[in-house]
Amino acid sequence: MYRCLPYTEDMKEEWNKLAWSQGTTFHTLSFRQILLETFGYQCLYHAVVDAHDRICALIPLISGRNLGLQRVGVSLPFVNYTDVCALNEEAAQFARDAIVQLKGQYRLRYIELRFKSGTMPIEGKNLSPIRKQLETVHGQINNINHTFVLPLTNEDEVLSLSTRSNRNHIRKVYKNNWFQVSYDQGNLARFHKVYVRRMKQLGSPAQEIGFFQKFFDYLPHHTVLLTVIDVETGEVAGGMLLIISPGDSTLYYPYGANLTAYNHKYLNNFMYWEAVKLGIRRGLKQLDLGRSQTGSGTYKYKEQWGAAAEQLTYVVMGSANDLAGPPDKEKLRLFIELWKKMPNMVTEPLGKQLIKYLMP
Repeated sequence: MYRCLPYTEDMKEEWNKLAWSQGTTFHTLSFRQILLETFGYQCLYHAVVDAHDRICALIPLISGRNLGLQRVGVSLPFVNYTDVCALNEEAAQFARDAIVQLKGQYRLRYIELRFKSGTMPIEGKNLSPIRKQLETVHGQINNINHTFVLPLTNEDEVLSLSTRSNRNHIRKVYKNNWFQVSYDQGNLARFHKVYVRRMKQLGSPAQEIGFFQKFFDYLPHHTVLLTVIDVETGEVAGGMLLIISPGDSTLYYPYGANLTAYNHKYLNNFMYWEAVKLGIRRGLKQLDLGRSQTGSGTYKYKEQWGAAAEQLTYVVMGSANDLAGPPDKEKLRLFIELWKKMPNMVTEPLGKQLIKYLMP
C-alpha cells in the first residue's frame, strides 16, 4: 500500500539516500536547491511511501511559467532525462500514476516528463509502460531525442569503439599539441563567455553564470569544469561542466560549448577524449554524451565515438493537442533566427530573464 506525500524537510536524509543509491545526482535535493535559487521555481517534489512510511520512490517536479505564462510542471528542467527513482517497479508505477493526479491538484496546464528507461520486453516485443499508461490519459509523446552512452573500460578499448576517422583526429590534435586541458574552477567566467557566445549562435538564451557556480556550491565533489586552453594564446577555446553520478556510475555531460573557430583543429575530439580519460580515472562505468535529435549533426558526431544511442521519451501529460504542450524548435524557428541576429547588448540581459520560461 503506497501513498504520495509532498516533500518535507524531515524527508531530506532518506530522500538523498535513495537518490544517491538508486537515482542520479539530478534526483538529489542539492540539484533541487540549484533550480529553486537560480530560477525562482516552485518545488512540487513528492515522495511515494509505503505502509511503514519508508520512501520507496521519488517524484522530482518543478513548477514555473512557460513562454505562454501558463503554470506548468517539468521533471526536470535543464536535465536531459529524469527517470523515476524507485526501489521497485511497483513503486515506480505508483509514482507515474500519482503524477497524473498532481496536474489537477496543483492546477497545472501540463506536466512534462523526460524518461530514458521506459521500455521492457513483453511477449517478445518492446512495449513501453509509459505509452500504455497514456492510453487513458490525454498527452503527447515526443521520441525525437536520444542520449548517447559510452562505456568506460580502459583507453584502448574505448578508442577501439571509435571510427578510424575519429581515432585519427584524436591522435592528430595531440601530435600537434594545439590544446591543453585544465580542471581549474577559476576558469568558470571564461568558460561562461564561450558558452553564452555559442548558445547565441544556436539561437538560444544561456543560463547565467550563477547557475553553474551553484553546482560547485552545492555539489562540490560531483562537479568538474573541464576547459580546453589554446596552447599558443592561452585562450579558453571550449569546455564542459561535467556531473559525477555515483548511483549509476555515470559521468554526465549536460552543459558545454566551444568556439567554432577551432573546429578545424578538432577541438571537440580533444575535449570529449579528455572527458573519457577523466571518467576512467574516476572509476566510472559510462560517459553520457548528452541529448541530440535524430539525424542532427551532433547525433552523427556522437555516433562516431561508438556510443550507444538510447531513445528518450518525453511525455506531456494532460496535453490533448500540440497547442497545449511546450513549443518545439519548428514553432520557435522565427524567434531562434532573430535571436542569432540581435546584438549581444540585447540578448544577454534579455536571455537571463527568458531562460527560466523555456525550461529546456
